[in-house]
Amino acid sequence: MKFKIIVDSSSGLTCSQTEEYGWTLLPLQAEINGKTYEIGKNLTIHDFAKIWNENPKKCDAKTAACIPATIINMVEEYSKDYDKILIYTISKELSSQNSMLKTMFADNDKVYIIDSTKLSYLIVKDLLLFEEAMKNGQSFEEACKIFAEEGPRLLLIPEFNDALVKGGRLTKPAAAIARLFKIVPIIQFGHGALTKFGIGRVFRKTLVKQLIDMKNVYPKPIDEDTYLILPNAAQPKMQEIAKELKDSIDFKDAYAIDLSPDISIHTGVGAVCFTITNIPKSIKEKFFKFATKY
Repeated sequence: MKFKIIVDSSSGLTCSQTEEYGWTLLPLQAEINGKTYEIGKNLTIHDFAKIWNENPKKCDAKTAACIPATIINMVEEYSKDYDKILIYTISKELSSQNSMLKTMFADNDKVYIIDSTKLSYLIVKDLLLFEEAMKNGQSFEEACKIFAEEGPRLLLIPEFNDALVKGGRLTKPAAAIARLFKIVPIIQFGHGALTKFGIGRVFRKTLVKQLIDMKNVYPKPIDEDTYLILPNAAQPKMQEIAKELKDSIDFKDAYAIDLSPDISIHTGVGAVCFTITNIPKSIKEKFFKFATKY
């Protein structure tokens, strides 16, 4: 079976990066200070960080689903040469993108919309495992079962609360109290949604404490295929933070990857995610292709 993979920008990939994988990027949209961007095409996390850092208090940013004409044109083009067109979107719990595409292509047998509950590196990992399964002779239906598997535990800690206040997730009085007492929210990604996990005191201390706790409850043996992965929103002290985190759990390396503006617009620049997960040797090189090793 000849198949084409289309992945949206919540994966954290840019247009050129998806092309290196042999995939095609479907950009979600961002409106920042009245200007519309296509994420991953003409807006990266570093572009957004530059805009945000000029004036965080006045930066007005929001996200939206892709431009319908963009995906319609992609499907029309690829339908000529491929038996299946696989589309992996941001989690259905975080955006209308998934349901919109399912409605658009409900009558097109060539299009398969993954029932997504993932984002960021979890999407990339799934797709690499899917490609490997297909290469090894599994049926399309069998290989697609990979997408339903629950991902590893992932926590996110914003460095600042400005974006949470702008998005209505935190009131201004609560944010003022949080700043006064150096309280930081801890957000968990699980079952496709971002939910409140708890609170901590001081950004860096909370990162270390929560990571140590995460390692202590990690459900698998920690071996050479176990990695510390740090998706982050253009965190300027990432090298310093990565060293502190990997040392705290006695890991040799840490791998930082870019968190897409799709997520960063809502969590704020500087946010750090962390997870401990196993990456099979068979996909390791491709998986870490765009990561920074510390």
